[in-house]
Amino acid sequence: MMASNDKVSVIIPTYNRSALLKKAVKSLENQSHQNLEIIIIDDFSTDDTAEVVEKMADERIIYLKHSKNKGGSEARNTGIKRATGDYIGFLDSDDQWLPKKLEKQLKQFQGKPNVGVIYTGVQVVDENNQSTRKIIPEFRGDILAKLFEFNYIDTTSSVLVRKDILDQTEGFDSSLPSCQDWDLYIRLAQITEFDFVKESLVLFYHHSGERITTNVNSVLSGHLSIFEKYRELAGKQRKATFHRFALTIWKVIFRAGITDQNKETIKLSRNILIEAFKNNRMSLKFLFYYISTFLNLKILVYLYTQSKKTNKKSHLLSVDAPS
Repeated sequence: MMASNDKVSVIIPTYNRSALLKKAVKSLENQSHQNLEIIIIDDFSTDDTAEVVEKMADERIIYLKHSKNKGGSEARNTGIKRATGDYIGFLDSDDQWLPKKLEKQLKQFQGKPNVGVIYTGVQVVDENNQSTRKIIPEFRGDILAKLFEFNYIDTTSSVLVRKDILDQTEGFDSSLPSCQDWDLYIRLAQITEFDFVKESLVLFYHHSGERITTNVNSVLSGHLSIFEKYRELAGKQRKATFHRFALTIWKVIFRAGITDQNKETIKLSRNILIEAFKNNRMSLKFLFYYISTFLNLKILVYLYTQSKKTNKKSHLLSVDAPS
């Protein structure tokens, strides 16, 4: 089967990350698939991003700068509107792609007209360039129910999307303070099938500085927004799917309540639990989680601190992927 030479628009949102941006663009120059346009959206950086981009010799680069800071989702939407490729890829300016990422994704699209999204595995890397964990793809086809349970795809840096499919979603929901990627995947899963390349072809860097996922308030508000936005649709799935959806949201809110030592946030998490399991037979898991929301804050903080120290998953505080 011949390799695809379809044009890919790669959208790179960036804000005050000029040094990392150079590495991200370099990873595109090393791609085995080279029919690209590289759309850099500068979200009103105050560093030397503009000068750094100006020195880049690649004629495929399109540089756009916002007149004010609008956030990553609006930056990606600006790029989507400008894109002319058959496929759209997203590369955060602090991430990198391995050389065969696009080639392997495009090959996976061939002969699959019902597939609109191909994602890959992700390699999480620390500041010492050491791989700390890998996110391995698992689910293909109609994955809407799985996405309600958890954002199994993770970073947008892993996905390649057919532009005609992406256009139907009208892009990212910039009103969400976080979870914009999860929200987009849920909307895409309602109109197309997903597939994957089972290799970790994205380097996702943990570095000093703040990502949205490190901002507790944004994470809390984003998950609450996802719950409100999709509770009805998730409720139309199997009961087990809705329970797992609600538990994923509960755990994030519960954890935020502990780290902020905020009783009202913990109470909010309790209300989500009650809604998830109302009109259903009580389970031991529900009772365990429910009772935990009444524990003394000092005890919860202690348990959470110990679980982080030992770097082990606690049944109470860490549920990243529902079983």
